Amino acid sequence: MVYRTAALSVARRPGQAFLIGIAVVAAAAFAAASLLLALNARDALVAFGVTTPPAVDAVVVPSAELETAAVADIAEKLRALPGTSEVAVQYYGDVEVEIGGTTSTWKLSSDPGSGPLSEIPELTSGNPPGTGEVVLGASTADRAGASVGDSFVVEGRELVVAGIGPVHEFGQDTALVSEEDAVALGETMMPVQIFVTGDPDLDAMKSVAGENIVLSGEERRAAQERTVTETSTGVFGALAVFVALALVSAVVIVSSTFRIMLSRRATELALLRCIGATRNQVSRLVLIEAACIGLLGGIAGVAIGLGVSAALVAAARGAGLLNAPFISSPIGLVACVALAVLCTIVAALPAARAAGSASPVEALGASRSSEARPLRRRARSALAGALAVAAIATGAVGLFVSSTDQFVGLAFAALSGLLVFGALVATGPFLVSGAAALLHPLASRSVPIRLALSNTRRASRRTAAMTTVLTLGVGLTAALVVGVAGATQDAQDGVARNFPSTAIIPVDLVADPEAVATELSAHPDVEAHIDGLDILIDPAPGSSDEDLRAAVLESTDPGTSIFWADDVLQGIEQMILIGQAVGAAMIGVTMLVALIGVAVTLALSVTERRQEIALLRALGVSRSGARRSIAAEAALASLVGAVTGVAFGSAYGVLALRILGLSAGPPPLAALAALVVGVTAAALIAAAVPMWNAARVQPAIGVAAR
Repeated sequence: MVYRTAALSVARRPGQAFLIGIAVVAAAAFAAASLLLALNARDALVAFGVTTPPAVDAVVVPSAELETAAVADIAEKLRALPGTSEVAVQYYGDVEVEIGGTTSTWKLSSDPGSGPLSEIPELTSGNPPGTGEVVLGASTADRAGASVGDSFVVEGRELVVAGIGPVHEFGQDTALVSEEDAVALGETMMPVQIFVTGDPDLDAMKSVAGENIVLSGEERRAAQERTVTETSTGVFGALAVFVALALVSAVVIVSSTFRIMLSRRATELALLRCIGATRNQVSRLVLIEAACIGLLGGIAGVAIGLGVSAALVAAARGAGLLNAPFISSPIGLVACVALAVLCTIVAALPAARAAGSASPVEALGASRSSEARPLRRRARSALAGALAVAAIATGAVGLFVSSTDQFVGLAFAALSGLLVFGALVATGPFLVSGAAALLHPLASRSVPIRLALSNTRRASRRTAAMTTVLTLGVGLTAALVVGVAGATQDAQDGVARNFPSTAIIPVDLVADPEAVATELSAHPDVEAHIDGLDILIDPAPGSSDEDLRAAVLESTDPGTSIFWADDVLQGIEQMILIGQAVGAAMIGVTMLVALIGVAVTLALSVTERRQEIALLRALGVSRSGARRSIAAEAALASLVGAVTGVAFGSAYGVLALRILGLSAGPPPLAALAALVVGVTAAALIAAAVPMWNAARVQPAIGVAAR
């Protein structure tokens, strides 16, 4: 009976189910998309990082100091061992390629061209490479405008395009060359592995390899996969944290929404009690409704996440970042749906307990305002105080342990931030009612703003539901802004310390430092001298940086290692920018869930206050006044959330920089102010539909509504 009643309740109120479940849909979509993208990214990283073909039975890993000729000699000796079928040396190198009148850096690797040790896939055109020939990746060929039969110059050596196919490119220009050509390119190509097939004796191989490492093929592939997995663990762990934050935001929104919905249905629940329903049955009814809404929202969210991730993987394949087909995970998607159901049930627990504990008489006489009940100030204050103390202690522990393990330090800082968020959830009603009281004297001449402030103070829990999730999103964004600003400033300071000149050449990377410095100084556009372990290079008076670069390249031998301060700083800033973009994308989902919460909560507020708005309209408040009242409520909630989030987020951004050993630098006040303004504007946009609904309330119809 209870299950059927719950199902009928959800089916009878699809709009209500939509408002409750939309935050769950967004969080479930994010969780599903994150899971599938992580699986596909891991598969791509493993394919890119495991460079030992499946057919390899043994591998020799030469030391970095070993000359190419010595590696080739070891390979010849391995070919002579009993049980050995094929031997191939794998070479890698980043080389300067001139094609079509332009010069760029390509990643070259060697390949036998055929047989079990070849990794050349089925080519889209052409043939495997022979001596003097290469195979290009499809995206590389498109970018270079190359086709089969074209020639280009690599380190002064002309090579011909023999074929084009789906070679692993991973966003880089890539080509496969023969082993003979890799050797002919000299020091630009480094021997990294010697592959052996057959049934070789590892002990015999070790005697031939000397000090170099000898492993079975399985051991080598497992070690490479382990390296990739360890590298990606931190990234995927951070992704899981953002998924958890989105789910927490959804739980806060759904919990508030359920409170409002059940207050409006107090009479219905009271009648159920009057006809014999027990407290437990009423509570179960609410929880079953929550489970149904969570199930529907979870299925819809997983479907959206599946579509988004499949589209992104298809785009990555088109860009040459992936070669493998899209990987799905039915078990993982079912787990995402189950997680959505569980989170919705957890969010509904307070409302279910309240619905079951109320007596029929109390419920029949309950106020239509879901949030106009007195707050338990002592309990909330005690909980907030305990969480704040725990947050401070946890942050201090994170700062202390960061001297030995920065990752653990960051984990403690994240835990401290979650504890602070819990304290803000507990004190949210106090914050919004205090802000409303503070602003009340400034709104004496505006009826809509006075109405908004009065409603905020009366229903502070409802407004707090909006502000807390906004605080979470804004806090994460502020921490990212402060962290990026600090990391950028630290990088600039580091480059300034390590590069006292425009460019440097380490003296241990050239044969005759004095001769190099003298040759550079002889050029009219260059000033150069030796200082300690470096040759410092600056432009001469009246010369530009472009003149300096041309002069240095003209005055040094090809292959001389020259480090330019601007290039190093630009590379660091690009890495920071990539991290910032990824972090912003993750935080954006939390902000999206928060703005959905603003729209849903205000929409329910308008529905709940329909009679009140109608009465105000009858007393002379215009349509625009009703709209401004809702806008003022949204603005107040967003301002409280934005200011609180910026304050705490900035503090945790500085804490993260301290844990990482970076200097905070000057605070990015302009960016933080823009964040507050942007969040407020976004909240007003999210409130557009509730504002429109409030203006549509007719005085006569609204007053008569029950």
